[in-house]
Amino acid sequence: MKRLIITTILLAMLILLVNCDEKTVYVTEPITPVTPTGLTSITGDGLIQLMWYPVDMDNIDEYAIYWASGESDPTDSDNYQYMASVDAAYSSYSDYDVENGSTYYYAIAAFNTDGDGSYLSNYVMDTPRPEGHNVRLYDINQSETIDSSGYDIYYQEYLPYDSSYCDIYPVYSTTYGCFFLTVRHNDYFIQDYGYAADFDDVGYAPPDGWSAFSDVEVIEGHMYMLKLNHFDEDHYAKVWVTDVNETSGNRYITFSWAYQIAADNRELKIGDRPIKLKSESVELN
Repeated sequence: MKRLIITTILLAMLILLVNCDEKTVYVTEPITPVTPTGLTSITGDGLIQLMWYPVDMDNIDEYAIYWASGESDPTDSDNYQYMASVDAAYSSYSDYDVENGSTYYYAIAAFNTDGDGSYLSNYVMDTPRPEGHNVRLYDINQSETIDSSGYDIYYQEYLPYDSSYCDIYPVYSTTYGCFFLTVRHNDYFIQDYGYAADFDDVGYAPPDGWSAFSDVEVIEGHMYMLKLNHFDEDHYAKVWVTDVNETSGNRYITFSWAYQIAADNRELKIGDRPIKLKSESVELN
């Protein structure tokens, strides 16, 4: 009797399973590219270089670069225009179509082989500026080299240290046995920013910390920051001393410089702003 009851129950369960109309459906969503990260820029002279981390996906085909003008809202993706694309094998781009003193915003997106695009990356801001290298200024106490003892950074010209257009000049002190770098006017400021292994090691002029004096000791390999009042506006510059010659009768210093044309803009190399753009897909035009 027990065996019959068990058999009847098993038969009923089998009928229910056979008549069950449920189905399992598997849905595969397309895998869109990951948003690129690590976007940074290097400020140059008539040049802005962009760099980012490669997206770690097998089917990435290219990266699209977008830009927006300095007058626009960089947090609104609608303000960005397509500029160029680079193959997925590269993670950098150089923009030569820029004007010194003008500000630009950049963001990038990754595209796969199916043409699917990622969200726009975080943006970077950059303002290219002029620069110069191997400028040599002589000690002002050497009368035979007096015409090349001072330098006008704005016009990129050598001139006597006592010219009203002079920005900086070096003075060798026999008392202390070293050079001092001096700013020409009372509304100019200077500070020793310390040792720098490379010209691009320092990207921003500091907002404060300026010397109470008009001069600082010159040390080879040090970076010096300048705050110059040009045309009733504050302009920032950096000077990297690459050589100091203290030989009597032929004393000079050699340096590289960068000058920011945009007033009150302390950017001299790298500009990065970690603000997420509006989450919208972008289209490659």
